[in-house]
Amino acid sequence: MTERMEDIARWVGEKYGTVSSITPIAGDASDREFFRMESGGNSYVVMDSSHTPLWPWLDIHGLLKGMDFPLPRIILSDEELGYVIQEDLGNTRLCDVEDKKAYDGYLTESLGLLKRLQRDISSEISSNSIAGRRYFTPSFFMAELEHSIEHLFFRLLRVPLEDLKELQGHFRELSERAMGSGYTSFTHRDYHSANLMIHKGKVYMIDWQDARQGPPCYDLASLLRDSYRDCGDRWKGLASSYVLGTGEANMFEFVFSALQRNMKAIGTFAYQYRVLGNDKYLRYIPVTLRYIEGYPRVCPAVKPAVDTIIKLIDIYTGEIDLRNFRDSDQPMRIKL
Repeated sequence: MTERMEDIARWVGEKYGTVSSITPIAGDASDREFFRMESGGNSYVVMDSSHTPLWPWLDIHGLLKGMDFPLPRIILSDEELGYVIQEDLGNTRLCDVEDKKAYDGYLTESLGLLKRLQRDISSEISSNSIAGRRYFTPSFFMAELEHSIEHLFFRLLRVPLEDLKELQGHFRELSERAMGSGYTSFTHRDYHSANLMIHKGKVYMIDWQDARQGPPCYDLASLLRDSYRDCGDRWKGLASSYVLGTGEANMFEFVFSALQRNMKAIGTFAYQYRVLGNDKYLRYIPVTLRYIEGYPRVCPAVKPAVDTIIKLIDIYTGEIDLRNFRDSDQPMRIKL
């Protein structure tokens, strides 16, 4: 047992009950850590948020739980220490569901849940939560894309600075377009298949702490153009039906959101490998590039940006070679 696990076990013992066992759970690409704990014959999940503020997570949990959205129940929390004991939803995420019929059913349920989030959580309802006081902006989107330029193109692929200027220009334009028509709605910000848990035949949300107001296509693009699980050719029909049904966006706006979100995700995967030495996300880069290469067929306006992205991928290699992204999900690693 690590020192951190011993500290958590002591806290649980003082505040809740004797810990029979505690084991790490593989988490996301954040600074939080998760543990599965046995106490009194029951299983719980303990979240250690001591390295990042806990209060936004608690604040937005209160907003969502108060409206009866499906979330894990909080058993006990300590904002000062950053510890939370919560309901154990098991290990099955949407991206883990192998049966196609079951996956399609859960995907439909997830789309319905998203529609309810955007419909029911009005700006007035969310105004007392941090989720109602934070917004996506073009500068926010551009900062995410600059992160991708640095960690994917400059550091990982070793693209010369002078060859990145054209890409920066396209990304500035994309950051404006990704805001859509200006209409905003509640946005989870990480609404994808690794953050949707399947528990007792129902979809539950996790990882909501970065929720804010944003373009209605953002979460939709996160779910349907998800690096962790490709829903196949259905994405266009599902996206079209959704945006037509809400009347707040169109397919061009969906593609703008999807391209920005996908490039942001690839930058995170590159950062995890290049800076933190975590290579488990590299295999999600090729599928995301395949998504990106197909967007001009739906929205010709993104063709200049996509052509520039793919050109750089096809020309430059650094620590990894992504030129075979069309045929393989395993980037070639290069010994320098």
